[in-house]
Amino acid sequence: MNIQTVATKLLLKLPQPILNKLMKSMPKSNKDIKNSEKPWHLKGNWAPVEEEIEIQNLETIGEIPKEINGKYIRNGMNPVSGYSDHWFFGNGMLHSVEIKDGKASYKNKYVKTPYYEKDMGMMEGSFDLKASPANTHVIRHADKILTLEEAHFPWVVDDDLETMGSHDFNGKLNGPMTAHPRVCPETNELLFFGYQMMKKPYLTYHRVSSEGELVQSEEIDIPRPVMMHDWNITKNYVIFMDLPLVFDLDQAVSGADPFGFRPECGARLGVMPRDGSNKDIKWIDINPCFVFHPMNAYEEDNKIILHVCRQNKAMVGGMNEIYGGKDTTGKLWKWTIDLDKETCEEEQVDNKACDFARVDDRLVGLKAKNGYAMAIDENAKTLTFGQFLYKFNLEKNERIDHDLGENVFGGEPVFVPKSNDSSEDEGWIMAIVFDKNINKSKLIIVDVENFDKKPVCEVILPQRVPFGAHGSWLSN
Repeated sequence: MNIQTVATKLLLKLPQPILNKLMKSMPKSNKDIKNSEKPWHLKGNWAPVEEEIEIQNLETIGEIPKEINGKYIRNGMNPVSGYSDHWFFGNGMLHSVEIKDGKASYKNKYVKTPYYEKDMGMMEGSFDLKASPANTHVIRHADKILTLEEAHFPWVVDDDLETMGSHDFNGKLNGPMTAHPRVCPETNELLFFGYQMMKKPYLTYHRVSSEGELVQSEEIDIPRPVMMHDWNITKNYVIFMDLPLVFDLDQAVSGADPFGFRPECGARLGVMPRDGSNKDIKWIDINPCFVFHPMNAYEEDNKIILHVCRQNKAMVGGMNEIYGGKDTTGKLWKWTIDLDKETCEEEQVDNKACDFARVDDRLVGLKAKNGYAMAIDENAKTLTFGQFLYKFNLEKNERIDHDLGENVFGGEPVFVPKSNDSSEDEGWIMAIVFDKNINKSKLIIVDVENFDKKPVCEVILPQRVPFGAHGSWLSN
């Protein structure tokens, strides 16, 4: 262990107020950078918007189906200063489209955490669990709307998107919460994990009751800190993805990029009963790869079937290289875990580059026939959302394309059921897309039974919505 590593580990043992003060004294990023020098995540429709607005009676092309009542909220990165060192580090901004009686309204608001209020950089906010960018996802559970990012506590907003405060489950949560929890559609439990880089435990599992009480936390042993962005659940199990996107403290303290793809470390899936502990996990080896987002998982005949957006590599040149061509874009794969043999069969389902995969939320962890994803342009120079949304028949391994049109770029597809008891074939896909032809964003509503046809309705949004991350449909 070199002297820099020792110094860093000693630094991390400092009392929190002193450590925070040191972080604040670090040089700030160059926020006055010229437009020609800006990185890709601050240009075009990646660039932040400046205003928080609220507009009623939005323009529509077509009619909003009368069965749709609720709000679609999408989270994303929007640096308040106009600058961030990395796409992941921008301040969280919520964009809400509320639909009622065939009319739509829009509002957007920042999640006003200390990271926003003090205009922090990621390093400065790294050692305060409340200092979250809150920029990656938004969900509702136990009557709370939670805004999420994977290195901090969740933050609660109200129905008007006003920030209410951080949420540590009445003091029971003492580490970060993933941006990708799962709400079980049968028990309404909230299942999540947290990973951390600087100290053990590198991974912790949590289970929250339907009423919102944190009832179980389990430390999970993994050999090294890894970026574990997402995971999977089924009716009886959770599945962790220990993949070789590794954090190296020596690299960090030397000033180099701490993340690296290290296939020599191997890759494996950890299957654990939902009420189990570390001693109950079965670790099953798979070929080295990375998955930002799985589609779904379910149990069948003592096997677990997972569909994932699998990419061959990730961040090969470090954290700044989210995208690096075809090897770093996801393709839909099917993994079949045999719990008796403790093996995993790996099969590529489709060859189109895609990510941001979803199913009907009512079928998370259960067998779903339909899955959805957004196209990624794997021939572009930088990360570029594609002009297609995809619908997959997971039983027949078939794909249907929804063409957004020339110079229209996609967003995460979210399923909206026709009614609470309708099938997964009855409903719509919603997505916020960017139409470069008119320099505006639109909420599109696509009938899932006519997925390759034009949207039944396009809601024209009053301002551009930057490309962002994840969202949820919150039914009334």
